[in-house]
Amino acid sequence: MSEPIYLGELEQTLLWVVLRLDGSGYGPLLLEELESQAHRKVAPGALYATLDRLESKGMLVSRMGASEPGRGGRPKRFVQITAEGRRALERARATWTNLWDDLDPLPDSGG
Repeated sequence: MSEPIYLGELEQTLLWVVLRLDGSGYGPLLLEELESQAHRKVAPGALYATLDRLESKGMLVSRMGASEPGRGGRPKRFVQITAEGRRALERARATWTNLWDDLDPLPDSGG
């Protein structure tokens, strides 16, 4: 069995958004969801670099939609989470839950 792939914070957040959109996510919609759901503003270049990295890790797959005249004939790139991506999110969630369990209630930081 291979070692689990660990995800950075933006990678995790983006995978959660992709999972929520269930295969209907593409660039501008992903950016909108990241901002509205995760309160995270991400530059388009960072989004596409992260999508490429996640696809190369096997965490998601992409497919090109039909060309659209309103987009200058360019197709949309739709992304969907893979089974490995779901497992990685489950591991991340379990890790964060485990870490938080020992801290509830959070101690006062004195600030």
